[in-house]
Formats: sequence, C-alpha cells, structure tokens
Amino acid sequence: MSVSLPVAAVIVAALIIADFFVPMLPSATMIAALAGFLVGDAFLIAALIAWAASVSWLGDVLGYRVLRHVRARMRRPIFSSAKVTRLEIKLRATLRDHPRGTTVIARFLPAGRTALAWVAVATPDYPHARMSALAAGAWASCTVGVGLLVGWVFGAGLLSAATTATAVAALSVALGWWFKGARSGSGGFVDGARRRA
Repeated sequence: MSVSLPVAAVIVAALIIADFFVPMLPSATMIAALAGFLVGDAFLIAALIAWAASVSWLGDVLGYRVLRHVRARMRRPIFSSAKVTRLEIKLRATLRDHPRGTTVIARFLPAGRTALAWVAVATPDYPHARMSALAAGAWASCTVGVGLLVGWVFGAGLLSAATTATAVAALSVALGWWFKGARSGSGGFVDGARRRA
C-alpha cells in the first residue's frame, strides 16, 4: 500500500500539530523515520524540513492561543502546589533571560513545547511566535538529520525505522534527564544558566 505525497503531508501535519495537545504522539519519530527513506533526494529532504518546521510552528501558535484562552478563564490554578508555582516563576525568568536557548531545549523535551507555551502565556514580554519559529526550525533540522544518518548507515527499511525510533526516544530521554539534573542540581536550571551567561 502506497500513500501519495499530499496524503503523507497531511498525516505528518496532523501528527505534529496534535503532538502539542497530546505529547505522547511520536511526531519526531515519524519525521526521522520518513527522512531515513529519503536519503539521496535533496529536494524531498528540504521539503520535509520546511514542512515539519512550518506545521510545528503552526501547532505551537495554535496551542499557545488555546492555552491563553484557557488560562484567562481559570478562576484558580490547576496546580495549587508551591513547588509548581516556584518552578513556573523560575521558567518565566529563564524565558526572559534566555529566550532562544530555553525555547529550543523545550522543543526537544517530551511535552516541553506545551509546558513552555503554558508559562509563556503568563510572560507577556516573551515573543512566543518568533521563538517558536526558531525552535521549530532547529527541531525539524535535527530530527531529519537523525533520520538521514540512520538511513544512510542502515539503508531504507524496517531496521532503519526501528533504529530511528530508538535513537529519537533515547535522545529525548537523555535531554530530559540532563534538563532535570541541570534544573535540580546546584541552584537549579535558571541559576546555572545565569552563571554560564
């Protein structure tokens, strides 16, 4: 069974946009696996990067608007934990001090783009649409790059797709582990970022 290019593009777009609202969806894995089948076709590779980045940005902007609407109608916080409140305040400060790095890192973390948009709604001086465009381009380029590398090593096929899925999952877990360690160790992520700046 073959799928036409427009149908594949719509499926990819739907998955990437829905990934904002349901972070468990494997949008990065799908993009990387598709890239593995495109090794050697520069036009389709460039088209995949451009399409994935565009719809990722669109999903971020749509999700941000939905969260802004939800947050404006809330009468009380969803999480009434002091720890969650402190974390949100730190993330707001990080968004103000390091908007590019924070946004790009969040785009690669599981549920990171959703959490970032939630905090960005309460950070009016943060340029969410512009930073999301930067993060979407970085995410699409890196994800396609991983898929191309695996496809080049193993060739197109199921082994390549399975290896790509494993590599993308491992990278997400490693980045999440690093982010959690950087945030909780020695003064937290915000303090560590400020010291490095």
